[in-house]
Amino acid sequence: MKLNLKIKIMRQRLINKTEPQETSLPSSRMAGRSAVVAEATSLQSLLFDSNISREEWIEGLKHHSKILTNLLLNDQVKEFDQYLRSEFSSELHVGKKGLKDIDYRPVLQDLLQTAILIEHSTIPPYLTALYSIQDGTNALASQIIRSVAVEEMLHLIMVCNVLNAINIQPSVNKQQNYPTYPMKLPMNVDFYIGLETFSTNSIATFIAIESPSNSLVKAPKSAPEVESERVFASRSVAQQESNFWTLENMKGFIMENVHTIGEYYDVLFFYITIFQIIAYYNEHGTLPQSFNDINTGGIFTGDPAKQIRPEQYYGSGGKLHSVEALEGVIAVFQEIKGQGEGADDSIFDVDPSQFEEGAELAHYFRFKEIFHEHFYVGGNYEPFMDENGMMPVTTPPTGKALEVNWNAAYPMKENPKLSDYSDNAELHAQGVEFNKTYRKLLDAIQSAVEGNQRELEKSIMYMYALKEQAVNLLKQPLNSQYNAGPTFEYTDL
Repeated sequence: MKLNLKIKIMRQRLINKTEPQETSLPSSRMAGRSAVVAEATSLQSLLFDSNISREEWIEGLKHHSKILTNLLLNDQVKEFDQYLRSEFSSELHVGKKGLKDIDYRPVLQDLLQTAILIEHSTIPPYLTALYSIQDGTNALASQIIRSVAVEEMLHLIMVCNVLNAINIQPSVNKQQNYPTYPMKLPMNVDFYIGLETFSTNSIATFIAIESPSNSLVKAPKSAPEVESERVFASRSVAQQESNFWTLENMKGFIMENVHTIGEYYDVLFFYITIFQIIAYYNEHGTLPQSFNDINTGGIFTGDPAKQIRPEQYYGSGGKLHSVEALEGVIAVFQEIKGQGEGADDSIFDVDPSQFEEGAELAHYFRFKEIFHEHFYVGGNYEPFMDENGMMPVTTPPTGKALEVNWNAAYPMKENPKLSDYSDNAELHAQGVEFNKTYRKLLDAIQSAVEGNQRELEKSIMYMYALKEQAVNLLKQPLNSQYNAGPTFEYTDL
């Protein structure tokens, strides 16, 4: 009862105020440095000085993760090279303990598997809302939700490509990889996601899931200031050495400081790049001075034959990127972040001139179109813009109307479980069959990312079967108030 009440309170806040949360890790380009950031420890100290304090480690991680990700994920390679040379230009001092001695494999396996869980966690809620829409109604809303669900599947597969690139076997179909609803995303968020019928409630939650890191769109481009020289801070050898580069601390940083999916990928990209820098140091005994130094080799030891490539992916939305080097990780994370929250400080996931209205907005803005029942394209946003032409991401769409019938959805029980169907043998059997089909879909993806790419073709067949089985469940009354629905629970085949 307490959990349900908390969920309802959070949902009302999401419906009435669909703004993204405040964040301590904005991804907008930096125009300057605060007093705190200016005093942040150098990247070299952050990686190799085992005598820095926990506070210095956290502030340094915040500072350098913003700089590094903003540069590389915005294709500012020359500026990155300048930043790297500046940070690694002083005499090298390496503590007895440090990141250089950490095995990156279990750390990145955990963090990337969490990314898979994040992507996976969004798919059943989106599909449930889609399936719950009654046939012949809400055609445009259905198209939008379907397009987002397909792209989330694309994201999941591309994260698997990143894992395979660093020679770690991805896992998508094991019981521990299944989300259990209602749930919170594994970040610093205060809302729950779950399986619900199509409604203002579910769409408001989807808006919260896809909240951008930026508070403004169409922000002007700027590069972070890079100091010409950094002095490596010398510390007393008598000071007790410590090592904060542990999986527990790295995940703890995420749970305390990361509020959006985009921010999760920013920090994850920073960790991946740091391990690649360390791999370069361990191999050469010197620190890298350019992107080319760390692009290939290092942690990227995976078999290229296991990569899912564009010609092997049959989804209709987004572009699939294979990964064999750091530049591949950049392409993957740019695609995921662009589709989720917008690219190049825009509401669109790529160049908006290539697409028609309502088709290729970032996920956050697509869901806002449904919620506000209007398209963005063709609207007037001058009243919301500042002198630089920027507007808050929370600006509602004001283009032509998007027809939505909120009543044309089956009244499904929230977060149903197979146990809810225990008194109805036929309904229970249908629920089991749905879960088996979903398991087969995940099995096909698992086989594909293990190197059997042709198995991905089966996913299309299973997607069609899923919809038919889900609709059969949604049409059946569970009690006097609610209908049944798909449960997306793990099952043995």
